[in-house]
Amino acid sequence: MDSQRNGFDSICFALSIVTIVLLVLASVIEDELLRMIPVAIAGGALIYAISRILSTNVAKRRYEADRFSSFFRKDPYRRFKCPKCRTICRVPKGKGKIRIKCPNCGEQFVKRT
Repeated sequence: MDSQRNGFDSICFALSIVTIVLLVLASVIEDELLRMIPVAIAGGALIYAISRILSTNVAKRRYEADRFSSFFRKDPYRRFKCPKCRTICRVPKGKGKIRIKCPNCGEQFVKRT
């Protein structure tokens, strides 16, 4: 029986980096009781990463990875409110000073993107 698995994705990579950083931090802490906190968090992160790697629910893991990576992506649009009807108009960034026409009421206004 061949089941598809999620594999190593961007969330697992981030969790493994967090695990390494926490374990290095734990090695610097001298107090035995305080050392257990980053070790426990690192263990939880490692267990979660392994469970993501072995998960057979590929669609849900892919959705979570897309949401995670979209958090770090820049939005290529600026949004302005129409001065007449307050509709939000979306225009591309970096175009300089442009005339925007509201799709709802047809009002034209000039903004810098």
